[in-house]
Amino acid sequence: MGLALQIAGAQTIPTAATGSPSRGQRLFTGLDRFRNGGPACVSCHSIAGLPFQDGGSLGPDLTHAYMKLGPTGTQSAVQTLYFRVMTQIYGPHPLFPGEQADLMAYLEQAESRPQSQWSTQITLLAAVVLGAIFVVITGLAWRDRVKSVRRALVERATRQGAPF
Repeated sequence: MGLALQIAGAQTIPTAATGSPSRGQRLFTGLDRFRNGGPACVSCHSIAGLPFQDGGSLGPDLTHAYMKLGPTGTQSAVQTLYFRVMTQIYGPHPLFPGEQADLMAYLEQAESRPQSQWSTQITLLAAVVLGAIFVVITGLAWRDRVKSVRRALVERATRQGAPF
């Protein structure tokens, strides 16, 4: 692959070969901001190799995007961001060619990273454990609430002359 592809003979766009995968990862995760102020990819997408929780769930997992689309398709997708939601979000915040190349290089390397199989299970387990802790704390804090309310009602009824 050459250093750049010529599209329609008018615009030179860097390819994955010219990009930095480490900078692409920093852009993807939001550690480095896009120059035009667009949001980080990880806010909507997940990808293999990121620490728990490995990204958003609004958009698809991009681990195998480079393999599915190929270099030209990935380049087109990163350049145009032609998906409905992405067009609205990135329309006023287009990616610079260098950022596109860095993201492409990162997507190309993502194929070789192991994908976490446990993120959903860990999230579910955490929810169950936190729910159980909440129930225990609530039970301890209010354990005598029913007794105290009942006792107050019985005392008031006795003072009013109710037979027991």
